[in-house]
Amino acid sequence: MKKLSLFLVIFLWIFMIITIIPVVTASYLSMQSSITTTENGTIITVTNLGDESAYNVQLSMDINGQKKISDLKSQLGMRETFEWEMPLDAELKNSGKYPLILTTNYQDANSYPFSAISVSTFDHKQSTISDIAAKINNIELSDEETLELTIKNTAETTKNLNIRMIAPKELTAEKDKLSIKLPANTQTTINFEIKKFSALAGSSYVVFAVIEHDEDGRHYTIVTNGIVNVVEKQNIFTNQTLLTVLLVILAVIFIYAQKKKLFLTC
Repeated sequence: MKKLSLFLVIFLWIFMIITIIPVVTASYLSMQSSITTTENGTIITVTNLGDESAYNVQLSMDINGQKKISDLKSQLGMRETFEWEMPLDAELKNSGKYPLILTTNYQDANSYPFSAISVSTFDHKQSTISDIAAKINNIELSDEETLELTIKNTAETTKNLNIRMIAPKELTAEKDKLSIKLPANTQTTINFEIKKFSALAGSSYVVFAVIEHDEDGRHYTIVTNGIVNVVEKQNIFTNQTLLTVLLVILAVIFIYAQKKKLFLTC
């Protein structure tokens, strides 16, 4: 019985270690951005909502394939805002609605790189409203997963659509650009293969689909987004599994000890 009691003590210590180890509090970075367009240009503000400073913060704006880059901000403290004013001087053929694709690049205190995407639109000369509707499903990603983009044409005419999948640098979107013809009053679903590149488990990333088309000398833009939640690969050797194995071993030893005791008594 002394040996059994000793085993129970050892088991309790192992149980406590397994239970306590995962309890780790980590710092995090979270960037919130806003894009305001005026007659004179665009004002971009990025605020650090995390609980630690961000470093080497730099913004990149894509306007109809033309890229502009902000100055580098060496440190952005907690709740601090970085503002960037940028002229809207892109060369645009047709009047209408166009996308603004903002990438916020930054690092943590260990120089680990992060990026965040934000997509907005602006009107050039006149506003346009498209007959196209779209949606993206949210997914959980451990290594590779399929992201579904569903597009619906509510018009009475066929639409020639140019589609882009916009993802942060931590993810890779296979075949992220394509063109399709979508007949009147129909819908289609397009699958994009999303792979983890440098994304960290426990992080969530916003991905965007930008859908554009021209008609009668006017430009149309539709933007939709989804969330990619990065998770750990499932491992059979979890704490719960180890605990179950230990309980089974303990039960076997206990039954064996009881039978042996009973045998000796007889």
